[in-house]
Parts: sequence; structure tokens; C-alpha cells
Amino acid sequence: MLVVLLGCGTALPTMEQDKDVQQQKQATGAPSAAAGSDNAEIDLQCAAERIRKAPAPFHWSYKKEVIGLSAVDWEADITPDSIAGTSIDSSGTRSIHATRSDSTSWNTAVLTLTGPLPASLFALVNNSSATVRASAENMNGESTIKYVIDTSRDKPADASLIRSVLGANGSVKGSAWVTRTGCPVKFVLDVEQHNNDGTVQKEHYEANVTQP
Repeated sequence: MLVVLLGCGTALPTMEQDKDVQQQKQATGAPSAAAGSDNAEIDLQCAAERIRKAPAPFHWSYKKEVIGLSAVDWEADITPDSIAGTSIDSSGTRSIHATRSDSTSWNTAVLTLTGPLPASLFALVNNSSATVRASAENMNGESTIKYVIDTSRDKPADASLIRSVLGANGSVKGSAWVTRTGCPVKFVLDVEQHNNDGTVQKEHYEANVTQP
């Protein structure tokens, strides 16, 4: 069911794939965090909504690198009424421009910036033994809760899910800084997938929300 998550030459994970992972976790009785609590889960849907319905101007940056294969860097200045940015990869730089009054350009820009977000990866580790609250920190000018992610400390049930998706020696490691409602202000994530043919694919993800 989750082969597309991180397979060789993979399509980028979509926000919808989050539901598949959450259903698997619910089947094992994994708890859910309450919104607004000190143990809010990392909610990438909130990141997408922040871009779609920006309450105030901010700068969004997001990077994805498949080590040794590809790298893409998205940067955008976002206001309640406009989006102006770029997408940069090995083929060059593409502009991203939209105004809220033009729904077609707006929806296209939002999809360009949010479609690549690794929602399924965070679904794997949300509310699991891999994710531990580290501290309250000020990050990028916002009050946040820092979570440290390391699947090597997973309990058996959580480890089984990781193995089923990323292979016997697959792993997810990183950190995320989120608001008390779980909205990411920053995250850094490193993923290894160990494939059946013996190959190993490594991916790096990094995002930042900063004030202008």
C-alpha cells in the first residue's frame, strides 16, 4: 500500500498518503495528540493551509534531496494576497507567481509549494516512540515545541511499521519545531530506505517558515 512512499525513482509523497499511514497506526491502537496541547503532533496539513490562507506575510523555503540523484529547492514570499517564488532543480529555475484574485494561479502555486511535502513520512513517526519532545524553543521568531525524531528507538509495534515501509534497516531521523497546534515552523528530516535488491536510497528534507 505504501510502496510509492520512498521507492526508487519515487514519486513525491502526497498529503493524501497520510491517511493510509494513519489508518495503519489506528489499527495498532496508536494514540492521537490533542490539538493545542503540549504534545501536538506534527501537522503538515497546517503548513499547507498556512500557505493557502496566509494570515500575514512570511517566507517559505523547502528543500528535498535524493542523495546522488536529484535536488529541488522551493522558495517563496507569501502574503494574504500574493505568492512570488522559485523552484530550482538541475534543469534550471522556474518562477512561481500567483494572486489570490486569480484562483487558477493561486491553486497552482499552492500545489507547487505543498505537493512535495513529506506528509506520509511524518505520519509514520507522529505519536510514535520515535518522536520525543525535547524542549520549548523560540524558532524563527515563533514560540515552538521541538521534537526529536529517531526510529532507532522505536518500540516493536512502531518498528514493524517502519520496516514494512522502509525495509529492515530503514530509518527516519531529524527534528521538528512546531507551534502548540502542531504547525511546523521548521523541520529537518533524513530518511533511509533499504530496498529488496540491496540498494539504499537516502533522502533529506528541510523546511523553514521565517518572518519578512
